[in-house]
Amino acid sequence: MDSNHHLADVLQRFLPAYRQQYSLSRRQAQTCQHILDCRTAKLGSQQWRCDGCGYEQVQYCSCRDRHCPRCQGHQRQQWVAKQQAQILNCRYFHLVFTLPHELNVLSRYAAKGLYSALFQAMWQTLSQFAANRRKISGQLGVTTVLHTWGQTLSQHIHLHCLVPGGVLTAEGQWVETKGKYLYPVKALSAVFRAKVMQALRARQLSVPESDALMLKPWCVYCKPSLTRPDSVLNYLGRYTQKGMLHESRLSSITDRDVCFKYRDYSQPGSAKTMQLTGVEFIRRYLLHVLPKGFMRVRHYGYLANRCRRKKLAVIQPQCRADQTAGRANKEGSEIECRWPCPKCKIGLLRLCALNLPRRERFEVVVPIASG
Repeated sequence: MDSNHHLADVLQRFLPAYRQQYSLSRRQAQTCQHILDCRTAKLGSQQWRCDGCGYEQVQYCSCRDRHCPRCQGHQRQQWVAKQQAQILNCRYFHLVFTLPHELNVLSRYAAKGLYSALFQAMWQTLSQFAANRRKISGQLGVTTVLHTWGQTLSQHIHLHCLVPGGVLTAEGQWVETKGKYLYPVKALSAVFRAKVMQALRARQLSVPESDALMLKPWCVYCKPSLTRPDSVLNYLGRYTQKGMLHESRLSSITDRDVCFKYRDYSQPGSAKTMQLTGVEFIRRYLLHVLPKGFMRVRHYGYLANRCRRKKLAVIQPQCRADQTAGRANKEGSEIECRWPCPKCKIGLLRLCALNLPRRERFEVVVPIASG
């Protein structure tokens, strides 16, 4: 269900006041402009016609910015469908690597270096454990996604990692893990802490309170394993294409404040409402705008882009057979946009023309062949 309130409404109302108090980076200004233009005449429109009764409907184009909450649904479906062939028929583990909040300040002036160090430290940590395990040693595969936000839009930098429960040995043999958890989290935390600090120093980033950070425990969390392929796909879609705020969480927008719902994880099952001034809401939202071109979804090990097809061809025949996996793959691969006609309720809407935005004093109308 579409929300009655949109992020563009918040920006339209409070962005001028925000710019009086804070400066916008070029990347933040570009993101704000994309969200304001999303699904408006400025980006052009699409003309749809019913193949039954001939009813016509105009839809404005979306901005397709990854920070825009209105542009994530279809991208999520496409991404999950693309990942169908990569799902292995084995257990999966969900790990979360979190940076202490003392390092948040680095994201203000060296965001790319901080996030790159986080990815590097995570993979070095998991690789070290996979290579040094006595009974099962080999190469892991990891799909990981960067999240920089918490439920209240505060800065909470962490990585969600989805790891197939097995390794690929140097001889090309697939060996599955048998434990309920992948690796002990306390040991992971200690190694991860050292790897992050090493990666930050290599990038010549000054770490605030480095001695105190080395003494405190860092948070690495491991959820119990997932056994069903459809659960794995839900995790993939939920964590990789999720934005910092779904617009359904917006409760109200007044002349001064913005209210939104959030989940309090200290009290499971409880939904609460937070009220922020419009300026503070925008400030928190823009904290999570990523550097241009930075990839927040990455694959490592035998799932890395350069070798994934070759290594999955070796692993998949060795995985246990299960009809559920094949059924999930077949259903998920058939994603098609079918919009029923709102007038006759029988026909389907077909794209018949694209009205591109006005450029250089002329407007281009591109006809679309029917069928």
